[in-house]
Amino acid sequence: MDLSATRVKIGLTAMPGIVICLCGFVAGCSDGPDASARWEHSLIGLYEAALSNDGRFAVVSSIGGNTGYWDLRANTKIYSWRHNDSDDADILHIAIAPNNSHVITADARSFVVWDVSTGRADGYWSVDANIVDVAIANDGRFVLIGLTDGRAIHINQQSRRRLEVVAHRHERVTSVDLTADGVIAATGGNDGRVMVWNSITGAEIHAFEHASRIAIIKIDPSGQRILTADDQGNAFIWDLASGNKLATLNLENHQHVISAASFSHDGSQLLLGFPGTDVRLWDSSSGQLIGSWRTSNRIKGWVPQGSTVYAVAINEQENTVMAESSNGLGLAWPNVSGY
Repeated sequence: MDLSATRVKIGLTAMPGIVICLCGFVAGCSDGPDASARWEHSLIGLYEAALSNDGRFAVVSSIGGNTGYWDLRANTKIYSWRHNDSDDADILHIAIAPNNSHVITADARSFVVWDVSTGRADGYWSVDANIVDVAIANDGRFVLIGLTDGRAIHINQQSRRRLEVVAHRHERVTSVDLTADGVIAATGGNDGRVMVWNSITGAEIHAFEHASRIAIIKIDPSGQRILTADDQGNAFIWDLASGNKLATLNLENHQHVISAASFSHDGSQLLLGFPGTDVRLWDSSSGQLIGSWRTSNRIKGWVPQGSTVYAVAINEQENTVMAESSNGLGLAWPNVSGY
């Protein structure tokens, strides 16, 4: 099946009003009962969070506050970002470039690409449909935006070239991702399909079929593998070059929906987070479960408050696994798999 691809301008309009604050706030880091490190990023919870592939940086969107860019090694918030002065411009989607050079943040109808070296915005654009997910390539060169009306827009930040692809029968896009170089794009949708396509030509490379809505997709940093998972507990790892299935993950009933995913640098391990407290590590080749952890719940009165794992990462330098949850807590644990 050929993808419907056209180069169009879709109302990406430059907008003023970006607010940037440099911060020197340092929060205390304490050991949790099962964790080697703990970060307090919000007392009242998060809209969204992202961790860099190497686990060094976190970007968190606080409820009722700004979006913070954190150096986790120093436990310091370096930048505080806002799209504008409006109280209703909540940041709902975040992605960090694989080489940590740029960050993309999105509210319902606009997105900003931030240069991490300066904290300043490379651009601020609006779109004409609600944004569901975002991805960004190395050096911020390419971004991919998934929309509720079934479109995915791939944008070259340098040339301003825009490629619009409709790959899900005009049904809602649910998840998007890019290879580190931004050339290969992938989208998942309500139609149960994951489409992999060339962002230069718009040509289809692979189509992976699921029986229900796609919950998440994730390409590994090496560009060799892709995770596709639906909301009925069907999760597979595929070879991105051949399209062959490499592994099937056997998820438990309460883990049928994956909320966060991150591969190790070489793609050999896959860390998953769920809409609860579970964080689990898998072998990408065999699909074997090799590690399991649980995040902390906050206590309100005498009642534990549930949370969703928003972001996970494998810190290979420190041999830890990490998670950021909707309750505003970040945790790290020793990687017991001995990676």
